[in-house]
Amino acid sequence: MVVEDQNQQVSEGNGLFPIGPSSAAILEAVRVNELVARADLPEPTGLSQQSVHRLTEELLEKGFLERREPVIQGRGKPSPRLAVNPSGACSVGISVDTNTVETVWVDLVGNILSQTRIDVDPNDPEAVISAAYETSMSKLESLELDPMRIAGCGVSIQGFRVSSENRFTTPVPLSRWTEVPVEEYFSAAFKSPAYAENNATLGAIAELWSGAGKTYPTFAYLSFNYGFGGGLVLEGRPYYGFNRNAAELTASFPQDEREDRPALQYLIKALRENGVDVPSIKALKTNFDPEWPGVRDWIERVTPALNRIVRNLCAILDPAAIVFGGEAPPALRQMLIDASSYRHRDHFGRAVPGPDLVQSRIPVEPSAVGAGIQTIRRRVLNQV
Repeated sequence: MVVEDQNQQVSEGNGLFPIGPSSAAILEAVRVNELVARADLPEPTGLSQQSVHRLTEELLEKGFLERREPVIQGRGKPSPRLAVNPSGACSVGISVDTNTVETVWVDLVGNILSQTRIDVDPNDPEAVISAAYETSMSKLESLELDPMRIAGCGVSIQGFRVSSENRFTTPVPLSRWTEVPVEEYFSAAFKSPAYAENNATLGAIAELWSGAGKTYPTFAYLSFNYGFGGGLVLEGRPYYGFNRNAAELTASFPQDEREDRPALQYLIKALRENGVDVPSIKALKTNFDPEWPGVRDWIERVTPALNRIVRNLCAILDPAAIVFGGEAPPALRQMLIDASSYRHRDHFGRAVPGPDLVQSRIPVEPSAVGAGIQTIRRRVLNQV
């Protein structure tokens, strides 16, 4: 990545990235637990106390960890406590949605440093990449981020993969992105590693670090966007599937049933038919009113399809939670949760345990946040 205004170049290595697998295991253990006594790190990492001591000192020296007040554990010298240094690394996430393009800067623990909506046609790849670069560099300067600590950029795109090269089949409003080598184009523009992923999976990754993942180790993520997709997290790790199209939920509907799935394009269509002027998903998010004519009829229409998906997730995955997220406004997400009726009873009449149905806890564009976090996972923590 090149910062032209400052005439500086972001290093693609510089001795900081990537760190070794053992160091990454330590950093991840500290991140997950937030504050850890060094003496407690051998158990979650599988490393010897001697290795933990040596590697934590290296991580402290490189600025990835920071010391906190020590804790006394039995006899001997108190063990220092460690926390991740949020300023140790940062990255930018870029979300290309059907109506908007947004950039989000995140730090090493996933804190949101900035969010910017870009005034550009989402279906113009060249213009999006150029505007995303300019916006990101402007924020880099205003946030006074260290260019040498930028891990790279992450890109969220709607659609599903058609090859191992991260080329996607995108929805009609993003048709010009279909089969574009997303990572290659963004990497060339930003001159840094770029990581592209489906928007629903990135929403789940954002939730893993900053939302439901703090409570639920295994959960499914429902992404209500122009289309309808999902993401999976199993025991604290994203699950992509063999072809990296896991939880491509629309594929489970026959073609003649797809207008009955809970995709926001069909809600907007129903609202327009009822005389409500909603020109875009952006307008839906900003102005949503549960009392609009057509909303409750649409909820009733899509509930059978939604319940089918929820029941299938329960039967196959048995998650601790199902997170309702994506671009749907919070009030609409709650209506969908309230409409869901998925629990069944055994032959004794007892209710079978099932997941909690919860709203996403990510305060801004979840796929952009997830794209930034994914870059840190890939580049700093050596995670896939």
